[in-house]
Amino acid sequence: MDTHTPSQAGIGIATPVCYSEIGAKANQEDALFPQAGEATAQQRVFLVCDGMGGHEHGEVASQCVAHTVGTLTAAQPLCDTTAMRAAFEQALATAYDHLDEIDTPPSEGRTMGTTLTFLALCTDGILIAHIGDSRVYQLRPGEGVVMRTRDHSLVSDLIAAGELTEDEARTFAQRNVITRAIQPHQERRDRATYNVVRDVCEGDVFLLCCDGVVEQLDDEALCALLLAPGSLTDRLAALRDECLHRHTRDNNSAYLIGITSVGATAQPQVAAATPQAARPRKRRNWVYVAIALVIAAACFLLVQVFAGAKDGARQGKTDPPDTEETANSTPLRTIQHR
Repeated sequence: MDTHTPSQAGIGIATPVCYSEIGAKANQEDALFPQAGEATAQQRVFLVCDGMGGHEHGEVASQCVAHTVGTLTAAQPLCDTTAMRAAFEQALATAYDHLDEIDTPPSEGRTMGTTLTFLALCTDGILIAHIGDSRVYQLRPGEGVVMRTRDHSLVSDLIAAGELTEDEARTFAQRNVITRAIQPHQERRDRATYNVVRDVCEGDVFLLCCDGVVEQLDDEALCALLLAPGSLTDRLAALRDECLHRHTRDNNSAYLIGITSVGATAQPQVAAATPQAARPRKRRNWVYVAIALVIAAACFLLVQVFAGAKDGARQGKTDPPDTEETANSTPLRTIQHR
């Protein structure tokens, strides 16, 4: 049975559940925060990281980043999404520094690295951050997928450009190429993309998962499994079994968070204006009205004459277009995930 308690942030969650499977790979390179069995209904911060770099590299990177970012952000006092984003960015910088220290001197061959998904319950909504092709979903009964992060991957860029369809992407030869990852010794460290979710309803489910979970599952299949009747434990077990049944090749790990209650959002207080007693209208003297009309007509004629002279001075002159172009010559950085 799932127990639940309203969080201090005004968003109540059921006890979160997670799982981590090795799939057909030789070792487990995924990492979770909190670790399996440690999350409670009072938890405010969750991460799923998917490591890369091979044996004794990918798991080191993912565990380092998940533990560093998770521990530092979870230690923050209850705050809004702006303050949590600042705390996350500081924690991410610390994680990058730790990876630099671990990978000294720089490793030869495949560089260690990891993707990241991050979710934090805040006082004014839910902050989501991600780097790479691990995802966060918001699912809602009766509606399906309400929000889904967009992968930092070659496939995602091609789909957005209309060069590839969702069906074609599943068999695309370079579907494992990502464009952002957390790696040591980067000249310019990859940054996260953020989503702030304020539309949160009782019954919503948030899924954090690595790309192995959605390797062979589309959004429709995820909704059928995770919005089915039953506890979060039962629904996540169904997702895990489905990945095993479909012989998912990659490590597959996920966190499932169910919303049980949502507190009222604080609204700014606006002082109500004191109603003024209606003043009796004064009769206007028709003489003053006539004078005002004459003055207005004279002003109108003067404006027309001035505008005509100005238009004549502009003949033969073309105004520049009201547009701004920004050159984007930054080369695409691609990383082979597996």
